[in-house]
Amino acid sequence: MTEIEIRLFDRPRKLPFRGRSLKTLSSILRREARRPGSWLEKAAEVVETLAAEGWRYRAFTGKNLILAHLKPISSEEMRAYLSRRFGEEVLAHIAVYEATGDGPPPLPKADDELTRELRRLIGAENHQEDLYLGHPPEELSELLLDMSFLAQEALDDVEVSSALERLREEHEQDALYRDLHARYQALSGRTSLGDPAAEEAYWDLFSHMSRRLARLIPALRGFLERRGFSDLCEHEATAFLTAALSQALSYIDTQDDDQ
Repeated sequence: MTEIEIRLFDRPRKLPFRGRSLKTLSSILRREARRPGSWLEKAAEVVETLAAEGWRYRAFTGKNLILAHLKPISSEEMRAYLSRRFGEEVLAHIAVYEATGDGPPPLPKADDELTRELRRLIGAENHQEDLYLGHPPEELSELLLDMSFLAQEALDDVEVSSALERLREEHEQDALYRDLHARYQALSGRTSLGDPAAEEAYWDLFSHMSRRLARLIPALRGFLERRGFSDLCEHEATAFLTAALSQALSYIDTQDDDQ
């Protein structure tokens, strides 16, 4: 994945911008430009062009706009393109770097029925054929990617990360989870597929873990409100929560494996 950081302002300021639409943002930048030919007008052109080429909104820091693209692009290649397309003067305002990681965090491991079920329900990125969020199919991948980026940002939020850390600590000491998991594994190993006792043990375990993850939802909603995304439609909110809960489960599961 590649990210670029576009310096819009020398001092932190707010923009009347909500959502993640780069088309809307470019229109706002043009309105904010005080004179024709100013840097903000040029920045609007850059943003609009990059949006058409698959770049997506990542964050706005008050001074800098960060865009991301899943394709790895070298700094030299990107700078050459920007210079050729918009003129060398834009390079003084734009930094290009390779983002940490290789895209959205991996989905939870599917090494038993519990994690497979959780993956099916909250791992929407890999189950697009089973999931219709009310958007046209051609928009679904873009929606899930945008919400995955937003979910990554949410898990770095102080309040959300604190809530997640509390869940992880509780999970480490969760004797009931250990008992439920051991019971399910023992029954599934001794009985045939579809055995009522094993099915009951599975759903007990699944319900227990689902209730634990659901405790993150208020913190995630609080994050959305602080970031100005309180008006997400139901489909966008669903995609955001699927990505955030999937990443949270992956974190808890990985930490548990390391113990």
